[in-house]
Amino acid sequence: MGADSVRAIANSIQEMSSLRLMSAVRQIASSRFHAASIQTADVSKRPDLPRRPEILRVSVTGMENLRWHGQLRIDWETALWSGSVGHAATHRHFAAQAVFSSGQLRVIGDDGEEVSGNCLLIEPNARHLLLPADDALIWYIEPTAAFGPSDALRARIDASDVRIVSGRDARLFWADWTERRARPTVDARVSRAIRKIECLLPVGAVRLADVCAAGDLSTGRFRHLFAAEIGLPFQRFVLWRRLAAAFEGLLAGATVTEAAHAAGFADAAHFARTIKAMFGIRASDILLER
Repeated sequence: MGADSVRAIANSIQEMSSLRLMSAVRQIASSRFHAASIQTADVSKRPDLPRRPEILRVSVTGMENLRWHGQLRIDWETALWSGSVGHAATHRHFAAQAVFSSGQLRVIGDDGEEVSGNCLLIEPNARHLLLPADDALIWYIEPTAAFGPSDALRARIDASDVRIVSGRDARLFWADWTERRARPTVDARVSRAIRKIECLLPVGAVRLADVCAAGDLSTGRFRHLFAAEIGLPFQRFVLWRRLAAAFEGLLAGATVTEAAHAAGFADAAHFARTIKAMFGIRASDILLER
């Protein structure tokens, strides 16, 4: 067999391999999330390189358009998301996170390893990427909370095959917090003070001195009582109430700016930064259901 015949056969094999590879990549591109975007770079015009098949660069796209679609309920020191998990870049956030689903959840941890299961407990400040899912329940918990989980959350954790997601800069939270008792009934004086806080939120800054009179106590005694009864520092509690008020405004039909101002945030950008820092999600990625 001559040299020309050998080169012809080799070129045919290369072309067939290239076609098979292109076909495989196109199958990926037509998958559920349209996850493959294909760019080709023909290196045949480079005089310093031998001719070879096209180089394929495959980049993951499409998932960045997936929004978080569902319902959000914010309590005193927790938030509960019920719905789909949308796109998010690799991030960290202040709140601890418990993610549940009837199917398999997947998260990429700080070390690049994938963790999967139907119950993921993500430590505060742990760098991670939670991959999109059709259906999930997600609890976000204030990491300074002194009291343990509610009965409902504790029961879910106990019934699940738990995977804990941590990392280099993570704050260890879950092992200790799940052993704590739930909050008992709150003192009536603190309940009155909380109602006062709700009234003062639209004004802007809410100071301890502004609400302690509602509890018929001095500032010093009220600070101690509030922390003991609620289990949170006063200003952290106020921040959670601001978030709750702002989302309630959005559900009532207010614009982002109107909802932010009504809850006492300086502006819509301040509200958006708080959401990102607390939950790791951009406000623009959330689609709330009434």
